[in-house]
Amino acid sequence: MTTIAVRPSERALEVARALTDIAGAAVRTEPGDASDDEYLRALSAPDVALGVIAVDGSGWDIVRRSGKPVVLVSERVCPGRAIKRVLVPLDGTDESAHAVAESVRLFRAVGAEIIVLHVFDAGTVPGYWDQAAHAREAWEHEFLARYCTPHFPGPAPALTLRTGQPGENVVDVAAEHADMIILGWSQNLESGRARTVRKTVAEAAVPVMLVPQARGLRPSPPLDASSA
Repeated sequence: MTTIAVRPSERALEVARALTDIAGAAVRTEPGDASDDEYLRALSAPDVALGVIAVDGSGWDIVRRSGKPVVLVSERVCPGRAIKRVLVPLDGTDESAHAVAESVRLFRAVGAEIIVLHVFDAGTVPGYWDQAAHAREAWEHEFLARYCTPHFPGPAPALTLRTGQPGENVVDVAAEHADMIILGWSQNLESGRARTVRKTVAEAAVPVMLVPQARGLRPSPPLDASSA
């Protein structure tokens, strides 16, 4: 049977149990004193679908090296929360959408609501954005067609747009609308990298699933006025 490997804490175990029905998996509790290397070996077992660990200042070496999704559970997470709404931030690349596609389909299959978030910054907001209402509608339709429809079969998910710092917006939107966040990421923790991931994990009040991005995909060009 498929299993979820948990490095135990009270909150991590509660989140793992909430995921059992969604993933069709059983919870396997790893020793609390297991080293990162020992936990990674357990996580790499063929029957393990994902890991769940507490964030207490450690855990980054695990998610950086893991080839499977890992759910990070901070002290901010409210215990006993059912997972019915899932926030999926997408940066407008095929890599990020492809990375989370399998996980999104899994949650969709059990009836979870999927909320896609895209955050513009000063360099990516379309120049025509404030000119006509239909321009935004056309852009949203194109975004869903390019980055959601090919990866998430079924009805188009709700699309939420924000401007500003991605990490801050992910945390704020999740606080209002989500029970879990799914983020695809490059597993690069060098200086200046993974800022959105770091801020989300540090400040979100819901569990954060980090999914390693598939390598070798070619990024799509960003949407602009001509493509909409």
